[in-house]
Amino acid sequence: MEHPPEAVEGRVYIVGAGPGDPGLLTLKGARLLAEADIVLYDDLIDRRLLEHTRPGCDLVAAGHRGGGSGRRQEELSRRLVAEARAGRRVVRLKGGDPYIFGRGGEEALALAEAGVSFEVVCGVTAASGAPTYAGIPLTHRGLAAAAVLVTGHEDPSKPESGVDWPRLAQVPGTLVVFMGSRKVGAICEALTAGGRAPETPAAAIQWGTWPRQKTVTATLESLAGQVESVGLASPTLIVVGEVVGLQEKLSWFESRPLFGRRILITRSREQAGPLRLMLESEGAEVHLLPLLEIGPPDDWTALDGALSRLAGFAWVVFTSPNSVEFVHDRLRQLGRDSRAYGRARVAAVGLSTGQLLRERGIEPDLVPEVHSAAGLAAAFEAVDLTEAEVLLPASSIGRTELDESLARRGALVMRVTAYENRPPDPASVELPEALTGGRLDCAVFASPSSVRNFLAVTGREAGLEHLRRLDVAAIGPTTARAVADLGLPVAVQPGQSSVPALVRALCEHYGGRR
Repeated sequence: MEHPPEAVEGRVYIVGAGPGDPGLLTLKGARLLAEADIVLYDDLIDRRLLEHTRPGCDLVAAGHRGGGSGRRQEELSRRLVAEARAGRRVVRLKGGDPYIFGRGGEEALALAEAGVSFEVVCGVTAASGAPTYAGIPLTHRGLAAAAVLVTGHEDPSKPESGVDWPRLAQVPGTLVVFMGSRKVGAICEALTAGGRAPETPAAAIQWGTWPRQKTVTATLESLAGQVESVGLASPTLIVVGEVVGLQEKLSWFESRPLFGRRILITRSREQAGPLRLMLESEGAEVHLLPLLEIGPPDDWTALDGALSRLAGFAWVVFTSPNSVEFVHDRLRQLGRDSRAYGRARVAAVGLSTGQLLRERGIEPDLVPEVHSAAGLAAAFEAVDLTEAEVLLPASSIGRTELDESLARRGALVMRVTAYENRPPDPASVELPEALTGGRLDCAVFASPSSVRNFLAVTGREAGLEHLRRLDVAAIGPTTARAVADLGLPVAVQPGQSSVPALVRALCEHYGGRR
């Protein structure tokens, strides 16, 4: 769906980011982030939302947990006014919905009083997002025909409280309490004192919609004790009502096979996206440690020369999705397309590589049953390669066993660099806190070079010690062999060398284990 630019210079957009899951951001919110000159964001947002911004956008951490001081709020409002008056497109990114216990109204009033143009973009509120991800509908026929949202930030025991807890206790339906984790005992006591039955189902949901979500269900009478025993703290949402009784049957998020598992991805930042999304869709908390930097070759001469006579090769062999992308990007830059292959036959190392070729109009002639370089070499044993010219566009890493195997069978192998595969500078790598703090369950490796680079950035002995505490997953046999050569077991290895197969293997490994 195409949309014209929306962000106007000198205007402030107060945008709801949703309760946590970055996928709950609205399309309009994402579009405004992409057009912003400056984004002032809350503390409790997923930082991946900031990836929607364009290069050069100023990113300012402006949130404050627990409501913050009035003075700080005033300073923030003055900043919004100043940035807009400077002619900038300003996005104020707030957790949940700006107008539901988000102080968005205060910021909008400050802008209105200053004569600054503004717009409010609603977001998914935690009141619906967190219970939904916990398996609790706010309304349900026969159980709740109404839902009431209330702040628990005030002390229910104080006579001057702005919340009429005795009256709320008499309201039929579902009660959703924001910011009540510190006063859950007093809130439950106030409701029961006001006439709500002590046996009323109740729940507390911490980090709702995040992979670290934790849900405690009890009764109104026992909820405080359960919250204390489990150790729930802010941010926690309290839900009171008969609908909580549906949680066990309707819980879908926390029942996913990878829910609560902390998994480290070591792919390049460019390649990590699909794997990360698939793991998160199965409930995993994903941490990224890019150990490869993928980029174009330093010199296009060799690749351009090969592409200029592409139709003259007997075979073109692709050993990775990266090789497909860089070759076809270069073909397009040279004003050519898939017709350049002519009668050349095409081989792909595995399913992901083959799919990328199909998306570019090329049906692979050969995809091995075993998706690895060794499997591809074995598949070529049925092909007469005597004096056959074979083009192998690949990374900047030198000749491999596949090159040697094809050459031994009489092929004239021309290996050209289609892309550079560079290790990161160890001094510039920031290790994820989940790794250094020993809070990971699994590390995923997709190439032997990522295994080597992991030890380079962590230090060999420290890296080995990290891996001994973790399950190690390898995407294929070549990578698994690199792990085994370190004396480490491979806990997860799919039968096929593809991202979907790897995710399925992880689900099978962890499914049902808590």
